Amino acid sequence: MKGLASFFLATLLLTGCALTRPVTTISVERQQFINAYARARVLYQRLAARVEADCRAGTLSQEACVNAAAIDREAKALDSEIRAKIDTPESEVDWGRVMRLLELALGLVL
Repeated sequence: MKGLASFFLATLLLTGCALTRPVTTISVERQQFINAYARARVLYQRLAARVEADCRAGTLSQEACVNAAAIDREAKALDSEIRAKIDTPESEVDWGRVMRLLELALGLVL
């Protein structure tokens, strides 16, 4: 039994699962960020195209179309901000901005 306990303790220590302080940041590979952002962007673009088509067809209220236009302006500004970060390898990317793009996509749906 002592050998099993030693093995378990060694496993915890070697895998970094020992008692440690929680970290405040998590590192993500730049490519993973770019991939996640691309998915969020595609989702937003598809929803925006659908809402724009509905506005042109007159199937959405004027108020909904005005709201969608405001959301689209914010999304475009956000998109250029995120792309500038991606184009500058030494800069840190901001997940909060990607999450905001997803919130804007939800704003189009709701």
